[in-house]
Amino acid sequence: MCLTACRVRRLSQWNWDGERIIHDCIVPSSRPPIGKQRGNYDIDVREFLITERNAVMRRTLEQDLRDFIKTLPGADWKLFRSRESGAFDHRAHIIAEFVATRIAYQPTNGRDPWQFPDETLALNYGDCEDRALLIASLLLASGVSSFNVRVALGKFRMWFGDRHDDVDHVWVMYKDEAGKWQVIEPAIARKVKDGKGARKTLPQASEYIPYYLFNDVHLWEMQHPSVYQGKNAVTLKRNWSRLKPEFAGWVHKSILNDALIPSVCPSWVLRALNLNFTSVLGRKRWTVDVVDLPSSYDPREHFDNGYIDDGWQLVAKRLREFKSSRIMNLESFHRAAHSIADFYAHSSYGHFAPVAGDAFTVYDPSVGLAVSPDYSAGTSFDLTSGAFTTNKKLWTGSSSDILARWQGQIISGRYAQPKDSHDTFEAITFIPDKLLKQSSFKDRGALPHHNEIAVDEDTAKGEHRLYKAQAYQDQYRRRYNTAVLHIRKSFADNW
Repeated sequence: MCLTACRVRRLSQWNWDGERIIHDCIVPSSRPPIGKQRGNYDIDVREFLITERNAVMRRTLEQDLRDFIKTLPGADWKLFRSRESGAFDHRAHIIAEFVATRIAYQPTNGRDPWQFPDETLALNYGDCEDRALLIASLLLASGVSSFNVRVALGKFRMWFGDRHDDVDHVWVMYKDEAGKWQVIEPAIARKVKDGKGARKTLPQASEYIPYYLFNDVHLWEMQHPSVYQGKNAVTLKRNWSRLKPEFAGWVHKSILNDALIPSVCPSWVLRALNLNFTSVLGRKRWTVDVVDLPSSYDPREHFDNGYIDDGWQLVAKRLREFKSSRIMNLESFHRAAHSIADFYAHSSYGHFAPVAGDAFTVYDPSVGLAVSPDYSAGTSFDLTSGAFTTNKKLWTGSSSDILARWQGQIISGRYAQPKDSHDTFEAITFIPDKLLKQSSFKDRGALPHHNEIAVDEDTAKGEHRLYKAQAYQDQYRRRYNTAVLHIRKSFADNW
């Protein structure tokens, strides 16, 4: 329902807390013992993670991380070391940026042994598993609970239409202070040792498929039946050494990467904001946010159901929260940026707005549109034509009644209204009761459905009724560009 194209699939289907505990945590070390040129020795996989008891990790945190924070605009060492609200997420953001910046990515052929975190720090390079182990170890050593940290071992699946390619991969899962598991992608690097970078062919979608999770306490085997079952079941000791992680550094991009250019936003802040997304961005494709959880849906945050003024009041509230304490309220900016993009994607503003180059004029809610929207008979957005549906469970008026209710206003499509769902996801999305109980809510049943008028994908889907092919493409491009400009300005004004 939001501006989407390419994305990470099914991240929420996995139990990232861990499923079946494996009590025998012994795996092949992938390296010969000292004094031998061949063979492996047995090692407890949990030994690859080291915590605050390790003096090297403590020194890295107290010296290297402290010095590194001084180079990051807006970063705060006092907050990093505190236990106040926002401190643990701040640690995760800083540690991820530290590894991305200071530890070069070392492409491998998959046959190299795993490095202990101390070794990776000494070498200043490593591949995805080495960097993942370092990130997880620094999180644990900084005081983040091991309940909130997992190293995941499995597959990174890239979808190209109906075809997919799998590569072995290791990554970090971090449960943020809001209780949401997020991917920290270890293959994102500021520099690549030996000059080998990301793949040139970008997937249309991607997926993280965990086989094992572990921290310094437990090793878990994942049991999800849709991925491996019966003859496809993964056997720990037989398959451990066969997993050969590869580069997957094109993930976790979003519209913020277009809006928050380096002259506007510090790179580490953009990286921290990207943790709110489970999204993939190709060179020409883009995504705002695909994490629209039905349990927390509020149409005002998405500019759905005609909540235009209410939506801008929420955006202003989020931006005030962000401005008051920037680092501790990055989530507020994320939510504001999501809403801003949804305004351009979901509302009729782009239909009536003045064109400014290859965008529209950025909307100012305190001023509004210079020319009132016209939905009367014979116009290009005719609400009386019968081209659009209504929610007959709520609205029983005539087409002239619709015009009288919404003429002259910016509108958006109805979504998640009772007994009006157009797909499964909408059917499990619920509008808060306090909105449903408002006497004016029934009027929102007169609005066209979201799918009929929204421009939130790069190609019009089956239910869309407002624009034909070329007009839709022009709208999509201009709405996208305007969202980028508006989000960029909002960050610059409040940072």
